[in-house]
Amino acid sequence: MNFTPSRQLWSAFVIYFIGLAYMLFGVDRSDTPIVLGMFGLLTLVYVQLIFSNISIRNVANIAITLRCLAWFAFPSFSDDIYRFMWDGSLILDGVNPYLFTPTEFIATHIQPPYEALFPQLNSSGYYSVYPAVIQFFSAFGALAANDPYLSSLLIKLPILVAEIGTLWMLPQILTRFRLDPRLYKLYALHPLVIIELCGNAHFEGVMIFFFVLSIRWLLSDQAELAGIALALAVATKLIPLLFFPFLAKAVRGRERWWFVLTFGLSSLILFIPVLQPTFVAHFLDSIDLYFRSFEFNASVYYILRYIGYLMVGYNAIAGIGPALLMATCVVLLYLWLRQKGSLRHAILQAGIGLTVYYLLSTTVHPWYLSMLLLLSVFFRKPYMVVWPTLAFLSYATYGNPGFEENVFLLVLEYGVVAATILWAPWIKRKLPLTLQ
Repeated sequence: MNFTPSRQLWSAFVIYFIGLAYMLFGVDRSDTPIVLGMFGLLTLVYVQLIFSNISIRNVANIAITLRCLAWFAFPSFSDDIYRFMWDGSLILDGVNPYLFTPTEFIATHIQPPYEALFPQLNSSGYYSVYPAVIQFFSAFGALAANDPYLSSLLIKLPILVAEIGTLWMLPQILTRFRLDPRLYKLYALHPLVIIELCGNAHFEGVMIFFFVLSIRWLLSDQAELAGIALALAVATKLIPLLFFPFLAKAVRGRERWWFVLTFGLSSLILFIPVLQPTFVAHFLDSIDLYFRSFEFNASVYYILRYIGYLMVGYNAIAGIGPALLMATCVVLLYLWLRQKGSLRHAILQAGIGLTVYYLLSTTVHPWYLSMLLLLSVFFRKPYMVVWPTLAFLSYATYGNPGFEENVFLLVLEYGVVAATILWAPWIKRKLPLTLQ
């Protein structure tokens, strides 16, 4: 644990730091060659670091330093930050963010900060879909909504703190699972989570923190606290709801009922802001639009969409999207029925279910896959690292006229992912012992 990094490791860190700084502070997302080139460079440095014999403490030092650097950058790869400021400003003004679309609200409220924020929104015609935890932190950030940079720092501060908390807990959890704690560097040092979470203000970082906290408390036989933590994860992003039935099945005896009870009650309290008929309708309307209208960086869906064009002559997303969601639910039920008793197996089954969900999704933004990166430290499935890495190729879309996706890059991304899944046993045999 007292390992001193070699000159090569320090060189790798310096290259990572400078490359990350340039990417966050000096590159526009529409400049595809530089964006993909710089991310490729960061990925090479990442590979060198994870294959090196670097100590847990030094991994933490490097990971936290890079996250702090990313925190100082204004989100330049995503427009979501402006919606956070918008929703937060509504809350501070006493307006429920689920009540009006921005287009509806601005019609009668042409005033600061809304007047400046509205042109920056990428979803002005949609009701807010962000749950309570994000809304709370958005309101915190909106205290400085008239200064977008300061507001972004306030919004990203909980994400930075959450990521540091996750880095602190992961080695402990890996030890409890009798795994090498150094495996947490697979998540800690990956450029995707650093750029997208602490850099671009995506709240998957907070979601992951609460999920990891829930696992930590389950391992400590504190099921009631684990239920609260998982509810907070769901109230940040809805995805951890997928893990609930698997985790509940893994908890034994009376602890299971405490877990279910505290999760249910906490979720009820956290979702009170939308538990009114009008708000529920608007919230569900936005979720429905996600499955029936949005499409980006998909795999199976794009194949079915093409077949749909051949059969009916138009984009059949309105039917394909919900059908794929139903197929995902069937797979999840099958995985749940085949689940064994251990907590680790429960997480594995849910992780496979999450993989199927993303494979069948109509929209897969790179930061969505940060949860797979987290799971990679427990199961060392190569695709859980490869897919989030290759998903960054989707940023080439923003450099094309009309944001048209590059078919070649899509085939490359999912072709390599498929190969990694099929040849996983062979790949794992070629890895160093600490990564096998």
